Amino acid sequence: MPASEPLDDLQTSLLRLGRLLASRQAASRLVEVAGVQVSQQGVALLRALRREGRVPAAELAAAAGMDLGAVSRQVRLLEQAGLVERSAHPDDGRVVLLELTDQGRGTAEHLHAISARHLEAALADWSDTERAAFAASLDRLVDDLRATPLAEPDRG
Repeated sequence: MPASEPLDDLQTSLLRLGRLLASRQAASRLVEVAGVQVSQQGVALLRALRREGRVPAAELAAAAGMDLGAVSRQVRLLEQAGLVERSAHPDDGRVVLLELTDQGRGTAEHLHAISARHLEAALADWSDTERAAFAASLDRLVDDLRATPLAEPDRG
């Protein structure tokens, strides 16, 4: 078997990370530890609303990486649970704004604290310098991937 190449190793690691972060199993463990009844997509919306604050549904969908139809369905469930509320945009009544209720903010903060504690424990053996370098490199990679168009490989 040929030795792996650094780009192959990086792609494999990124795929593993993506699967872990998008895993229903990971989301289930998180809500179980938090003691809340929220779907995987609901967790993503709570996280996005925690970061973004009061936003239109389309912005929430973009922030959570979800389509608008899925956001609408999940927001209805989060509203029924008392975690999210809708209001009219003050300048344009046709635009619906979404935001966390006090209960939703508490739930989102609790989920965030559990996730942060997990990450901190996983990185316990990393120095502050290693953590900072990894964060900077990961940010740079995401920015570069977004800015670089896909292209067919040379077939020559």
